[in-house]
Amino acid sequence: MAAANGSNGTPEVPAKDPRELRYRKSYFPNADEVAFSTSRKGFVPLPILLRKLVRHLSTPEFRILVYLQLRAGRYGVCYPTPQEMVYELGLGSSKNLTPHLHSLEEKNLISSKTVSGKTYYLIHDPRVAILQMVHNGVIRDEELESVNDLCLDLGQPLIGEDWRDSRPKSASRDTTQPESIQVEEV
Repeated sequence: MAAANGSNGTPEVPAKDPRELRYRKSYFPNADEVAFSTSRKGFVPLPILLRKLVRHLSTPEFRILVYLQLRAGRYGVCYPTPQEMVYELGLGSSKNLTPHLHSLEEKNLISSKTVSGKTYYLIHDPRVAILQMVHNGVIRDEELESVNDLCLDLGQPLIGEDWRDSRPKSASRDTTQPESIQVEEV
């Protein structure tokens, strides 16, 4: 017989675990021993929208961008030396680093500023790069729609929809979602 709830005599039903936790318990019984836990600290946020840019980045660009994000503090700024980056990324020399840093700047994913011989990097919101790629024709309507579907799923404002005069709205979109934003280019 099920345990009764003292107040009304109905059986107590245990709370259902979230789906991903059920998968974890079922498929990975030793997960508590090997999986990273955010409760232990030691992690940085990686924007989910970044996944929509991965196809537009070379492998070295992606590695360098993630590295800079891992190095950045609360305000999105970091200042590793070229030697640190080359060593920690296993690049061999700065000639394997510099062109990719420049490319990340051209794609508007980072900014850099050298002051008194020290280079500082600012990691941009992926929306800035996405909008630039839309303006440059790198990201076309169909891909932008996919990006904006993800924005809707995340409850974030749409990207770049109002700069086009006549883009048809997808019939599946909920028009009560947040308005489109325009991200200023840095």
